Amino acid sequence: MMIFISGGVRSGKSGIAEQCIQALASRQNTVHYIATAKTTDQEMKERIIHHQRRRCQQSIQWTTWEQPLHLHELASQFGPNDILLVDCLTNGLANELFDEEGWEIEAVCLQKAERMLRTVSQLSTVVRALVMVSNELFSGGVPQDAGTYHFMKMLGWLHQRIVHSADYAILVHHGVPILKKGECLPWLLGMDGF
Repeated sequence: MMIFISGGVRSGKSGIAEQCIQALASRQNTVHYIATAKTTDQEMKERIIHHQRRRCQQSIQWTTWEQPLHLHELASQFGPNDILLVDCLTNGLANELFDEEGWEIEAVCLQKAERMLRTVSQLSTVVRALVMVSNELFSGGVPQDAGTYHFMKMLGWLHQRIVHSADYAILVHHGVPILKKGECLPWLLGMDGF
């Protein structure tokens, strides 16, 4: 099962994703949190600590992987009893695009986005469930500087392809999950908005 969850910055999408994982997990499952954020400033450090504390207070035991780059390197670590939360694709893609030269060339950016899509597809076929979080960045338009333009274009491309393959697509708005794709399941009914 693949679930894609998106929303604006601080919309509550990570909390909703964690609720999905908790609803899906049983004692036979190992639950993994793949963190893609880099600690770039004090605000990001505080957000990471907030997420870590919230997970520590939950009833399930998370195995955390700090993987800001090269998500594909983790693919062989998981099996059919694993449930994965990738938080978030936006950071992961940005890290990949801007890690080395070539971000100003659209073809190079597309290659990196394609590799991320292949990784997501591979993970979804190996694990019991894959939940991915990503940011919605498109309401304000697309800036014209090359780096931001290519990043947003590739993120939109990646979102479309993942949602096409996903069983569920959820948009979180002000902490309220809105089901955009998939049929409502009983475990979803416990969340506001379904």
